[in-house]
Amino acid sequence: MVLMNLNRKKFLIICLVSMQLLVFLLFFLATPSDSLNPRRQRFFGTSSENVKPRRSVGNETCPECATISTTKRKIAANKLKRAPPIFQGPTNDRQRAIVAAFQHAWAGYKKYAWGHDELLPVSKRFEDPFQLGLTIVDSLDTAIIMGLETETREGVEWIRNSLNVSPAKSVNVFETTIRVLGGLLSGYHLTGEEALLEKATKLGDNLLNAFTKSKSPIPKSDVDLGTGAAFSPNRGYSSLAEATTLQLEFRDLSVLTGDKKYEETAFKASEHVHKAKCAEHDGLCFYHIDENGEFKKTAITLGARADSYYEYLIKQWLQTRKSIDWLRDDFLQSMKSIKNHLYRQSQPSGLWFIGEISENRDFYPKMDHLVCFLSGSLALSHLNGLDENGEHLEMAKKIGQICHKMYQNPTGLGPEIIHFNIENRTEDVSREDSYVKSLDSHSLLRPEAVEAWFYLYRVTKDPKYQEWGWSAFEAIEKYAKVETGGYSSIDNVLRKKVRRRDKMESFFPAETLKYLYLLLTDDQEILPLDRWVFNTEAHPLPVYN
Repeated sequence: MVLMNLNRKKFLIICLVSMQLLVFLLFFLATPSDSLNPRRQRFFGTSSENVKPRRSVGNETCPECATISTTKRKIAANKLKRAPPIFQGPTNDRQRAIVAAFQHAWAGYKKYAWGHDELLPVSKRFEDPFQLGLTIVDSLDTAIIMGLETETREGVEWIRNSLNVSPAKSVNVFETTIRVLGGLLSGYHLTGEEALLEKATKLGDNLLNAFTKSKSPIPKSDVDLGTGAAFSPNRGYSSLAEATTLQLEFRDLSVLTGDKKYEETAFKASEHVHKAKCAEHDGLCFYHIDENGEFKKTAITLGARADSYYEYLIKQWLQTRKSIDWLRDDFLQSMKSIKNHLYRQSQPSGLWFIGEISENRDFYPKMDHLVCFLSGSLALSHLNGLDENGEHLEMAKKIGQICHKMYQNPTGLGPEIIHFNIENRTEDVSREDSYVKSLDSHSLLRPEAVEAWFYLYRVTKDPKYQEWGWSAFEAIEKYAKVETGGYSSIDNVLRKKVRRRDKMESFFPAETLKYLYLLLTDDQEILPLDRWVFNTEAHPLPVYN
């Protein structure tokens, strides 16, 4: 009897262990979409792998197109080998405050501007420069990353049912690519929703007209999404950034669709600039390019019209798993030239900043808020073994510091531009290192400073970057929040009695709040930087093998 009881106990123990082992094997041998993202079906219904895409040819449906599309996407999936990640939502009070801010922005937009491009929160109206539901598409992945199921579902359903990517509307190719195409692609990667990829593919086809209608590899700056007409309204010029900040998105579209035309067409613009050398300033380029692909002499700047060219050199290199050497080499050369030509110290305190070279070839001590992006690019360089002596990280820290100084004003908000004193006048002890001109004192609630601190915190784990981000957010809450819904740009950061500009830029919820949320998260392994690359609108796209 005792022996039977012992055998029975052993049998129960063996059964229990076997069941645990079976659960363990089922979890780890399940398909990636099931094991890595159990929320996916609850969020979006059936897995996108079971959805048969439908393609249209004229007014006829094309049954065989679905098979071709599915086959190409399976090939593409082998390159990505990644299921949508899990996002658990905020884990601390500061993150919860950021989420509440996003929900306040979304609610105001939904109430007064739903389906339109951008909210005018003070007047409770909207504007439609793109006619693409810009704020929904641009902000969707922020909602996903924050774990907001209601807002995510609302956004996906609007895109699926209402987004028309072929309106009779002329749009800027650069802005549409980074905000709308990038938002659709990122949303697809994070959810697996087939409708997002289908819209992205059609939009990509429409945007390609900017390349095919150009005499050179440099695309026209604007395109009519309805007719396909393409043109460059600024005297025929495209800007350096407009031509070379499309490649992450078009390459990703090629990977997902299996159609090389997107990557190959867009990458020709990068190759064209690479071959031009920009030798006059050792790899720093003028920012206007004419219809023949020739550079026109302009100022040398890392601000508007040039900035993201340098950003996409290293990010394309990372996206392609470091396989295109000249992208790395051009990035390294440009960083060396920035240090030699644009990196200066203010007086009297010796603060490091990035200036410009004027058309007269004089150094101009002016720095756009946009230039704060450079800190993140240098931090990525350090993370990826391009910073042998630590110079890039040191520069990144100094730029992050000067970007923080931009926010040290009566409102605590960042102005559009800051100027620096560089003359050493020892007799004038009252002089400040920097100042803001009245015409440059507005704040659009831009993301670049927070972006810099996000990358710096990922690299250094120094909590001061979190504190700087939190202080900036507190200023936004105090001065930019519109109680009836949304947030507004500010006319002058130097006056506490603020006047609102009545505009919530789509990049505020898409970028500024996303980078704040990621900066303040407890889990800094969310969207790891060796597996994801953020486009210049903060849309995460995967590195492929």
